[in-house]
Amino acid sequence: MKHASSWILISVLFFSSCANMGYEKTDDGIILSLKQERPTDTKKVRLQVINDKIIHVSATPERKFSQEESLIIVPRMEKFTDFTVEEADNSLILKTVALQACINATTGEVSFADSEGNPILRENAGGGKSFVPIEVEGTKGYTLRQVFESPDEEAFYGLGQHQSDEFNYKGRNEDLFQYNSKVSVPFILSNKNYGILWDNYSWSKFGDSREYAQLNEVFRLYDNEGNEGGLTAKYE
Repeated sequence: MKHASSWILISVLFFSSCANMGYEKTDDGIILSLKQERPTDTKKVRLQVINDKIIHVSATPERKFSQEESLIIVPRMEKFTDFTVEEADNSLILKTVALQACINATTGEVSFADSEGNPILRENAGGGKSFVPIEVEGTKGYTLRQVFESPDEEAFYGLGQHQSDEFNYKGRNEDLFQYNSKVSVPFILSNKNYGILWDNYSWSKFGDSREYAQLNEVFRLYDNEGNEGGLTAKYE
């Protein structure tokens, strides 16, 4: 359970403010403020430049980001400052020598391209992020959901060591938690030459986030004699 969605494509000091688009340039990136229609809509999106090829993306429905330190990311000794920020067509574009990260100023949707503008990765149209309030033993937080667009031919590798005997996780589902020989690592590598680290150590699901349903809740079942209500199993 966390208060912000945070992921990475392999104390903030404000030194400028840009009122037209509602963003602030920080010493290591930018923070864009969005108009909320509902309290659970994304209110702020933050990009932090780790180096030329790694951008840390955070989002929250709250007025400010959580100050809790990540248990996954190694603290940086120095902040990376070799980047530029541009406004273009209702978008905010952060550029390094290797990457372009673009935020839609209306939806908060984040997309990535290489230095020549060739697409690498983008969130689902409309923003790709959702927050559902929850409370566990008196502690309030959110259930988070993050969706990216992906072409049919894309493949995903990683996620750690699991018992499902899968290699390519495209179109597959996997629960991420630690149990005996099941070792979950919230990192995926695409055959499109990018990786995503999901900076969240709560129980997570990769793939379809819906709960599994019973067969009779989804299908009309018949046995081998045509009787409705069940299936027939045979062992030979």
